Amino acid sequence: MGARELVVVAIGLLAIYLAYVLLKLARLSRKPKVKPREREAQPEYHTVLDLSPLPREEPRPAPVVAPPTVMPGLAPSVEAPAVDAHAAREHFDAAFELARVRRQLTQLQEGHDRLEAEIGTLREELDVLRAARNVSPQYGEAVLLAQRGLGGDAIAERCGISVSEAELVAALARGNRTQE
Repeated sequence: MGARELVVVAIGLLAIYLAYVLLKLARLSRKPKVKPREREAQPEYHTVLDLSPLPREEPRPAPVVAPPTVMPGLAPSVEAPAVDAHAAREHFDAAFELARVRRQLTQLQEGHDRLEAEIGTLREELDVLRAARNVSPQYGEAVLLAQRGLGGDAIAERCGISVSEAELVAALARGNRTQE
């Protein structure tokens, strides 16, 4: 299997992986369907991700709290406000959803970084293939060696060409890399 076929296979695998990631993202954005029996079992509160309109409720009367008794010579005590269980549960759900979304965002960022690294590798391989394609078959190996950083003397020795030809090939390979 040649280098060209490997690149085509790698690009195909990358495309399949990208399609898989996009499919998972599409599934995340959909709201799950709720069966009628599950609706009855759902709690009265709503999470952050629930986009359905909230039911209108009558305002609750404030709890009646007896004024604190003050003993002579002591400062009045400060009582903590009554905590609404419904609001506390919504706050907990919001914090939980935020943590889940942050974890998913971190996973997506890591996946994006891996894809960027793979794309960079494939671009480098593609540059090598383009340079080899634009050169005469007689100098193809010399161009590959020049792109790997070998000097003119080493290229001339390995490929059986003169030093001046090897230096010219190395200069052309450096020129192609800076132009693309």
